[in-house]
Amino acid sequence: MARETGFADCGCAPVAPLGGSKEECRYLEAERLGQFGQMEYLKRNVDKRMDPSLLLPDAKSVIVFLAPFSSGGCCKTEDGLKISEFALGQDYHTAIKDKLFRIASLIEGHSRVFTDSAPVMERAWAVRAGLGFIGKNNFLISPKAGIKNFLGVIITTAELPYTDKTVPNGCGQCTRCLEACTRKALYAPFKVDAAKCLSYKTIEAPLDEADNERTRYLEGEGEKRLSGTASQKWIFGCDDCMNACPWNRFNKDGWPEFTSNRPLLEKCTREFWENLTDEQFKSTFKDTPLLRAGLDKIRKNISR
Repeated sequence: MARETGFADCGCAPVAPLGGSKEECRYLEAERLGQFGQMEYLKRNVDKRMDPSLLLPDAKSVIVFLAPFSSGGCCKTEDGLKISEFALGQDYHTAIKDKLFRIASLIEGHSRVFTDSAPVMERAWAVRAGLGFIGKNNFLISPKAGIKNFLGVIITTAELPYTDKTVPNGCGQCTRCLEACTRKALYAPFKVDAAKCLSYKTIEAPLDEADNERTRYLEGEGEKRLSGTASQKWIFGCDDCMNACPWNRFNKDGWPEFTSNRPLLEKCTREFWENLTDEQFKSTFKDTPLLRAGLDKIRKNISR
């Protein structure tokens, strides 16, 4: 069923608390060091993040699915604006959940579906389900499907056949992802300070934080430091550490619904965003990831 609906891979693991795992240790360390930026939701429901049974009583199994979004790279306009590859089509929450609900309807017992929509440690469960390993850039890397995949999860009360394999870490001595992060948000293997991450800055950070970032830029931090080159600028997301990974050669073709807006976005120059009204923005980009930032934020990113 997963193959028929377009998922690149799937695996299953028995429900068990993540307490004491390296994933929990890294998470709690990042919180202690204040590396969540202003994403306060990451500090809530930590108990549920570490124990799926708190999200679904009597849960027995966690099924994880890989939904590929690779489409030939990020969107680049003729005047150098760049939009992350994951945001070039339909909102992945909707696209993936629709397919997960179809699969969940065939499973006996009670099930809940998730895709970056609840306190679920999706990458940790993907590892336990035998789908891949966590790279130094903190992405899940699949030997079958590369690095550019969304993760979908079904937690169910049904007992299912579990994956009996562990994928060894395949990063070796490679540090290309760390070298590609111009802001040094990825400051050590497996360690990210979200407050410094350009993806966080251009999507999640509040507007007042973006204003402070602009002040630092004007005081001399420089466009090259912020965006990688003087001629190109990330205005929604950042793919630098991901694109540097050698495992990209194993990426599968992304779902068509994840690329449906690429032709339009490639024409969205500075002039387009300057002349767009809020009503037009909401109408044109409804049900897309761009709504997460909003028009005002995207304009701030352009003017940064």
